[in-house]
Amino acid sequence: MKIKQALIVALSVVMVVCGATAFGYLTWNTLRHAGDQAVAQMSSQEREWLKRITLIGPAMNAVQVYEVLGEPTSDIFLLAKWDGFGGSQLSQLRIYFSDGHPRRVRWLKLGYFVYEKDL
Repeated sequence: MKIKQALIVALSVVMVVCGATAFGYLTWNTLRHAGDQAVAQMSSQEREWLKRITLIGPAMNAVQVYEVLGEPTSDIFLLAKWDGFGGSQLSQLRIYFSDGHPRRVRWLKLGYFVYEKDL
């Protein structure tokens, strides 16, 4: 019985270490591709969605932003979020609002890139 318990504990430790390593790698790979490197990591479909993001300006209101990008997955006070943005389930777009106008865009695709822009 002790061998079985030891194997379960060892397997659990290996799984936790592997999970933490994988998450660390995904985070590191995401954060190292920012700015121009983020655009270089994007697929052609994602670059088309990036063109939509560049249409958003600081003078727009939330309704105008939603006309360009579609309805968000969630819209809470000062933040609109689109899950699966650009066609990937690993991707999420967030637009931060201040005084009813967009002020910051953050598009993150886990394991690939993070694109941020102040408006």
